[in-house]
Amino acid sequence: MHWTVDQILALAPDPNTAKRGQGLATQRKWLSLETDGRAVWGQCKSSGSAHYETAVDLKGPAFRCNCPSRKFPCKHAIGLLLLAYAADTDGFRVAAEMPEAVQTWIEKRDNKSGQPQKERTEEEIKKSEERKAKTFNARMDSMQEGIKDLENWLQDLIRVGLASVESSASDMMTVRRSTKAHNSSEFWNTIAKRMVDAKLSGLGRRIRELSLIQGATPDWPARILAELSDLYLVVKGFEKLEELPEKLQKEILSLSGINTPKDELLSQKGIEDEWMVVGQFEGMNIDHAAVRRTWFLGQETGKYALVLEYDYRNEGFPFHWPKGRVFKGEMLFYPSIFPMRAIMRNHQITEHAVDGWGGCENMEEFLADYAKTLGQNPWLVDYPIAFTNVYPQMNDGVLYLVDENQKGIPLLNVGSSNWKILALSGGNPIEVFGEWTGEVLNPLGIVADYRYVGL
Repeated sequence: MHWTVDQILALAPDPNTAKRGQGLATQRKWLSLETDGRAVWGQCKSSGSAHYETAVDLKGPAFRCNCPSRKFPCKHAIGLLLLAYAADTDGFRVAAEMPEAVQTWIEKRDNKSGQPQKERTEEEIKKSEERKAKTFNARMDSMQEGIKDLENWLQDLIRVGLASVESSASDMMTVRRSTKAHNSSEFWNTIAKRMVDAKLSGLGRRIRELSLIQGATPDWPARILAELSDLYLVVKGFEKLEELPEKLQKEILSLSGINTPKDELLSQKGIEDEWMVVGQFEGMNIDHAAVRRTWFLGQETGKYALVLEYDYRNEGFPFHWPKGRVFKGEMLFYPSIFPMRAIMRNHQITEHAVDGWGGCENMEEFLADYAKTLGQNPWLVDYPIAFTNVYPQMNDGVLYLVDENQKGIPLLNVGSSNWKILALSGGNPIEVFGEWTGEVLNPLGIVADYRYVGL
């Protein structure tokens, strides 16, 4: 694929990085420029005596640079790609082999993308499976004990009432002021730590997150009660785990903290399509790690896929998924009753941009589908939905999406984004993608006049 300047600049995380990358798209800024057809790499001059090692894997694309920038891709990577594809320059020397660091990086990417590995003998495979089974059985025993502990804790909490949660938190705040040894989340952290010790890290994390709900809104007791009910449903499901359908078993194990290994996922056949990046959300989790949720929608299959990424080491995310762009690739879905989370294999960005998706037009049909899905997976948190031919309407300070039958759903109050939606609509129908929480829609992207705008 031969990218244009606009297509390359669209890969930049922000306009400032794009502008600075353009400033580096000149040979005099680089000590060396090389390629082998698969990748391009070079040494970019810095303000001091050092230089930055930058590489771009054209099979993706993917980026690598040792500069201290937290932007991804950084200005050096954008400048290098501009030189390679948009500057029409012959300044790249064709290299017989890659530098060792670039070669290692490419090999790791290929391995993660499901390239064939060295075959193991039958004896090695048998021993590996035996070790896995032994480890899994030991973990299940620990988890069963933790589930009993959690059930007793939930029953005790409901027996004394949620008012005890508020009083316990207040008592701990008093202790904190005098000793500085506790914080208001200690009430939840105590049982959460016990869950982690019992190998139920997924449940432990959900319990810790309850501290963020407490006192956040006037209806926090109802919200916490709903979360506790979900936890109790996991407990009862775990007790009858072997009697449940396979997909439901994996759903409960995933909620508890056992996820499908990536190598197992990569050994399976995925769904090939051209995948539109219809929405993206970045934030921080309760452990202060960066989290990015990128939503894709298959153009042919109409299937949603969620690529969920974490950055615990402040190193940046491994790939850049520009909002409103289209990628060709194979999506591999984690097993679930309602499969959404996935990883993409052998992806390549295309020349196309999102200009519409032809989604749901009827609010009653959407809510009926959501209720049906929730009946299959009661632990569903965010439900992806793309609407088409809907109108934004403001009513008593709340923005609604309304269909032609004047049936509507409320949007999350996200400040300037709501006014942006109204302005881009101009009273005309638009297309909106967002995450439905069961109460409000969190809008992440819209299409107006065949133009995608990320929110």
